[in-house]
Amino acid sequence: MSFTRARKAQLCAVLGALALALVPGARPAAIPQLLTLGPVTVLNGTAIVAGTVGGAGAGTQLTVNGHPLSLDAAGNFAGVVSLESAGALDFAIGNSSGQLVDFHVPLALAGPGGIIPSGVVDAVEQAGATLLEPAGGFVGGEPLTVAGSVADKGQLAALAVNGTDVLRLLGPDQSFSVQVPGTTKELTLTATDKSGVSQTTHYKVLDASSGLATPLGTSVAASSAIGLKIAKITYSAMSVVRTKRVRMIVTVKDSRGLLVRGAKITIRSRAAGRLTRRSLTTASGKLGRGIFVLHVKPRTLGRRLVMVTVARTPTAKAAKTTSVRLAKARRSQRR
Repeated sequence: MSFTRARKAQLCAVLGALALALVPGARPAAIPQLLTLGPVTVLNGTAIVAGTVGGAGAGTQLTVNGHPLSLDAAGNFAGVVSLESAGALDFAIGNSSGQLVDFHVPLALAGPGGIIPSGVVDAVEQAGATLLEPAGGFVGGEPLTVAGSVADKGQLAALAVNGTDVLRLLGPDQSFSVQVPGTTKELTLTATDKSGVSQTTHYKVLDASSGLATPLGTSVAASSAIGLKIAKITYSAMSVVRTKRVRMIVTVKDSRGLLVRGAKITIRSRAAGRLTRRSLTTASGKLGRGIFVLHVKPRTLGRRLVMVTVARTPTAKAAKTTSVRLAKARRSQRR
């Protein structure tokens, strides 16, 4: 039986795809890989590790058994870690938003030559266990009903929320819900595969005193904010010709999208001589807003007013430059 060159190419493509599908640990494209781990060599009380942290950004950090390892721009890492009589490798990945994910790899998985095969964390990641986090984050004070799901429960031997077994609670759609006390300070979702490798994702629970429900969403105190951004700046200058005043509203949120109250907000005109007071400072209210009234000088009318805004919390800072075009003074007012 003979094949044309095109037919051979088609068969090779099909066989290649089939081979990839049959590779142990091949990952569905729909689930992004957080930790890709190469072969680990366990030898004389040390472990030689290498791999990649997916989606690593400027604030991403990695520690292995408490020892920090540096990440390059692509999230790659490599190093030698002292085990100090530990029975497992613990990979802890943190980011700038404060979320932490731990991977626990038993050293008992090492085979001949002390080699733990590559992709040892793939199965637990393919399980795709996650909690459904509310837009305003988890807020304590009242008993919390926590919902979550998995993508492939067949990969798991155990699944727990704060130590409570939820694998048995999975419904036909592979989702679950469980209630935890309102005094809970942190939620942990731990998925364990059939080889004993586990992945634990940590979720912060906001203190009820710091998480307030508002018409615009949940707001948190500046001391409880994770990160900071200037979400919106608006100007109201419709009556500026008559009043020589412009209203400016600055809205600040943290990296989770929560409004931040008590943030220090400072604004200033980028050019001198535009305002009667070049800089102003206030604290954001419970709606995450700082409200300013700018007194403009008559010669500023008809020009663009450029403002520099800086917001601060005890742990973060954000800056933004915006502008507004002011109406021209009427000719009769110029005389």
